[in-house]
Amino acid sequence: MRAFRNLELNYSNFDEFLFFDFLVDDALYFNSRFKLSSLKNRNAYLGRLPKIAVLRLSALGDVVLCASMVLHLVKSGKFEISWITTKQTKDLLGKIDGVEFIIVPKPKNVKKFLECRDILKNREFDCLVLAQASFSAHFVSINVKSKRKIGFDSSRSKDFHRFFIDECIDPKEEHFVDAYFNFSSKLDLPKPRNVEWAGLFTDQSRDKLFANEFPPGQLVMAVNPSASKPERNWGQKSYAKVINYVQGKGIKVVLTGGGGHEEKQFNNSIFAMCENPPLNMTGDIQLGDLPYLIKNTSFLLAPDTGTVHIARAVGVPIIGLYAVSNPVLTGPYQASEFSVEKHKLALTKFNKSKNNSFHSRVHNDKAMNLISVNDVIVKVDEVLKSLSAPKNLG
Repeated sequence: MRAFRNLELNYSNFDEFLFFDFLVDDALYFNSRFKLSSLKNRNAYLGRLPKIAVLRLSALGDVVLCASMVLHLVKSGKFEISWITTKQTKDLLGKIDGVEFIIVPKPKNVKKFLECRDILKNREFDCLVLAQASFSAHFVSINVKSKRKIGFDSSRSKDFHRFFIDECIDPKEEHFVDAYFNFSSKLDLPKPRNVEWAGLFTDQSRDKLFANEFPPGQLVMAVNPSASKPERNWGQKSYAKVINYVQGKGIKVVLTGGGGHEEKQFNNSIFAMCENPPLNMTGDIQLGDLPYLIKNTSFLLAPDTGTVHIARAVGVPIIGLYAVSNPVLTGPYQASEFSVEKHKLALTKFNKSKNNSFHSRVHNDKAMNLISVNDVIVKVDEVLKSLSAPKNLG
């Protein structure tokens, strides 16, 4: 386990580093002893539902995708579900009936690691679903006492993931949502015919927050233009041109985004370029209110960002912009009919010398320039046509 010495964690001195390394080895040893003793005393657990812990800390889009699988576990009635995650995840998702949230800090240093250990020390589970391959998740997982630990296959693993699990899901080229449901299959609960997020974002008081801003019957386009990585961002002038086009059709536009300096600056630049100022709510709403804002809009325009998956969860059509990442892997799940896909072209143009695969990303700031304003306007018209079409009630 000495490979962990390369981790980029915040050690104040070398003694702290050695102490942290000791804790890692000690926790791994304790986990193995726990599994053996628990199996020997398995009869003590008869008469209750198996206890399942799901460990997914971030990012926000990923926790929304993972939530569909967690909800499936809950609805089966076959398990007791605990979700080990961060406060930010809980703030976004809110209360989920049948799910106990265990809030932990990301263990970026010895102090945070010990906090995790203290929070989890009296917890015992039948299975840990380690649904995140990252150092932060791994160092939380070694404090989880569980008979089984299921993680990703090698093609979707990183940061020494295999050292922290006993079993893995089958390797496949599939959307992240399908990957999460492979975890439930390992628990003998097959993926449902219809994947849904019913049971998420159900706070009725928050449903009314944006009633005045978005009255019933008014078409509203939400724009969440800033992604977590700049290489995924589309041009600010391009966004402004699309907004001008949409507003010219009498449709209201709202800009959304977080309160970070760079994101606010990016969105404010778009705002300044528009012929008529859209409603700019960048940094003005709480994280837990964002799904309810999106719920009250007619459709969303966004690059590869977590807001896309929030919109999918609440049933809002999405114009997704994809050149850096593969939308079949990371796009709106089973709802990509309005997305602009330039990922294949970007691979041939910018990744010529690489061995490209289903999971390949294009790390080039020019990739998103392959998406034209006209590409997006065509999708806007398609969305508007679909929204005006009679609903099939059959």
